[in-house]
Amino acid sequence: MDFGRVRRGELLKKVIVLENIPVPYELQYKNVKRINLRVHRDGRVCVSAGHFVPQRQIDTFLTQNSGFILQTLERFRKMREAGDGMAVGKNRIYEDGDTLYLKGIPYRLRVVEGKKEEVAPVGRVLLLTQKDVHNAGRRKRMLDAFLKKECQAEIDRLCQKVYPAFREMGVCRPQIRIRSMVSRWGSCQPAAGVLTFARQLVEVPESCAEYVVVHEFAHFIHPDHSPRFHAFLDRMMPDWKERRKRLNSRDWVIRQE
Repeated sequence: MDFGRVRRGELLKKVIVLENIPVPYELQYKNVKRINLRVHRDGRVCVSAGHFVPQRQIDTFLTQNSGFILQTLERFRKMREAGDGMAVGKNRIYEDGDTLYLKGIPYRLRVVEGKKEEVAPVGRVLLLTQKDVHNAGRRKRMLDAFLKKECQAEIDRLCQKVYPAFREMGVCRPQIRIRSMVSRWGSCQPAAGVLTFARQLVEVPESCAEYVVVHEFAHFIHPDHSPRFHAFLDRMMPDWKERRKRLNSRDWVIRQE
């Protein structure tokens, strides 16, 4: 490979055949010591490697990880087909008949025409009333706003639930932010006193969302993911591993109809 012709950070489109299946992936050369791999919920496979890592070494690395890559891509495909907003991300298009999840429970989206525009749960139906039912952009803005508001209320409630234990450890009440994410469930900025949570958490079961809240609060005590951090989680939430597994496997999405 002619490294001189590849600009730093340039995104290269590649394809590798894994177990007789062509898998497109994005390759970036960075100042990293090892090859890094990430499979995104939208189906993108991203690889980063040091500037002088030969292509054959990258190919070998991907081949050795073929089981993980293919299984993860299949799992995310099922999630997208099930209507999983976390998998689809910001570019999701909402249509009448889609399945959306609130606190792990599936709701069928019904779009109807009416003068008063609103979104409201009615039984197991999420009823969206729209002046112009053909205006997909307006429908997306309405649903995104509704889901963000619902998520804010749920996360605020869970933060109120878990905060007293952290207050006793000297943690000041943080600012809570909600935004759409596709690669993580939450983040903590200890110095700024800010916790940010994925809007998509409104879709997951309460036990899973509570795990994310405790996880992020725990970073005020241990900012990293060291053994001390995980030992602290063991004390605060003994079943956190089971909750995390259920959250990330999304089996509750795949099973539901």
